[in-house]
Amino acid sequence: MVNWAARMRHIVFRPNRLRRLRSLLRYYKAQRQNARAATEMENGNSSPSCRPSYLILDPGAVCNLRCPFCATGSGTGTLNREMLLPEAFRQIVQHLPMDSLFEVSLFNWGEPLLNPHITNYIEYFVQRGIRVVVHTNFSARDYDELFLENLIRSGLTHLIASVDGATQANYEKYRVGGNIQRVHENLALLAQTRNRLRSETPQITYKMLLNRYNQGEVDQARYIAHDLGVDFLLQEQFWVPPEAREEWIADSVRNAERKSATVDKATTSSAPVKTECFQLWNTLVVNANGDVLPCCLACTNESVVGNLVREPFEAIWNNNKMVYLRKYALDATLPPPDFPNCCAHCSFRYCTYNATPN
Repeated sequence: MVNWAARMRHIVFRPNRLRRLRSLLRYYKAQRQNARAATEMENGNSSPSCRPSYLILDPGAVCNLRCPFCATGSGTGTLNREMLLPEAFRQIVQHLPMDSLFEVSLFNWGEPLLNPHITNYIEYFVQRGIRVVVHTNFSARDYDELFLENLIRSGLTHLIASVDGATQANYEKYRVGGNIQRVHENLALLAQTRNRLRSETPQITYKMLLNRYNQGEVDQARYIAHDLGVDFLLQEQFWVPPEAREEWIADSVRNAERKSATVDKATTSSAPVKTECFQLWNTLVVNANGDVLPCCLACTNESVVGNLVREPFEAIWNNNKMVYLRKYALDATLPPPDFPNCCAHCSFRYCTYNATPN
């Protein structure tokens, strides 16, 4: 008698095995590419031969929350606030260096789950053996099992929910407009649905940005995450404008900074420090309308260096703007670019190989 159940299992899981193999091959290739990118950056090569291992593709710079230090939430960003539509997605992926990509972050300056096509975009990359990560506030609505099933079946690698605290009072200090109970319920249902489907993915993480308001809730938040059946991640460092640091920076971070300030800078200034500037060598950042940005911190239209809807990757990666911005990130003596940019005023400039410029 033919064992049809065994045959069906073989048919069902073969695509998963193929995707895992593709992902593994991409991983090893990405390791080589990143090492090459680091070497080219250290050598000051502003027209690198390396190609990006990482893609940040924003499904839309639109959000349901009003987080005070987010360019979208605060209204300080000027990027086009539109959703990534299927036609634009099709044109963008046609111009991507697909062979070099290892991981895609489908988020940047907005809430990715607001885009109704998000699961289709995830599936497109996953089918090609590319990891996909999504950061979400998970508070836009109460997600039902059908949506969560589609999200899981899309092959999403990792979902990270920003849940900054354990109580509504402290959570909403930063996640303005968010509902922590809704987030907890969405996380619980996602974990339950993943278990019901017996899926290995996505990894689910409860991420807490530490600040002075929620610093007393770390253990409670960690317990809640465990109870929900998800991982817990405490992120102690996040960007705060200088004028708000006294109010927002957690005590533990403040104490660590004081200790660090006592270290003799002369003994550390030449040490390489990995920062967002490395994205100029190993990451491609794209807005929903195809605009290419130099890094994930860029949040204004003046930062645009090209457009993947209209131009192929090769025409942008080493164009005049990208070449000069790489030089500018490494050389403290270089004059500011003579074209509109965000790098001239970036607080992270020089911190990779010129940590303490004169």
